[in-house]
Amino acid sequence: ADALCVRLDTEDTPQGLQDLFAVVQAAKRVPVLARDWIIHPLQLVDAKEAGAAGVLGVVGQVNGRGTAVMSSFGAAIGLDAPVEVVNAREMEGLARAGVTFFGINLSVGLSVAVPGFASDMAHGLLGELPFGAISIVGVKDVEQARKARLSGADALLVKKEMIDAAAAAGVDLRTLLDQVFCVTCGDD
Repeated sequence: ADALCVRLDTEDTPQGLQDLFAVVQAAKRVPVLARDWIIHPLQLVDAKEAGAAGVLGVVGQVNGRGTAVMSSFGAAIGLDAPVEVVNAREMEGLARAGVTFFGINLSVGLSVAVPGFASDMAHGLLGELPFGAISIVGVKDVEQARKARLSGADALLVKKEMIDAAAAAGVDLRTLLDQVFCVTCGDD
């Protein structure tokens, strides 16, 4: 793996920061991301102190200004902190406020039951990224991974649904990740 992600939400684990610390200690050569609904700067400090390389889940506050402040504070203390966006208008506003790392389809459900909707939305948003911005796109299957990479995604977040579907089909994690790598690396 290029990075690992540990959920901190109390619905997933009663000891999120302890879990994060344990994974960071066990995976010394792999960056570990903390995933939670980040609504306060102290959550960023806690994640950094536990050893996280970044956080997923910086939540837009009542106005976009708070989101930009959280993102820049995360960067100032050495955390990668993408801000999830769901439309071009939101992305433009956050870019004007200084956000440079955007997440697409990470937790907010670009999951309307129309075939291709999430991929089409991600493609459109990736095409609207400001020059120099960085993107991470959540993907639920190998085809979404391929489309996201072709659309310009800088990084992919393999979602739990993808791993669960592969396991149900009898595909082990290594094989799944090899498939993702094969369709995203641009090497035949």
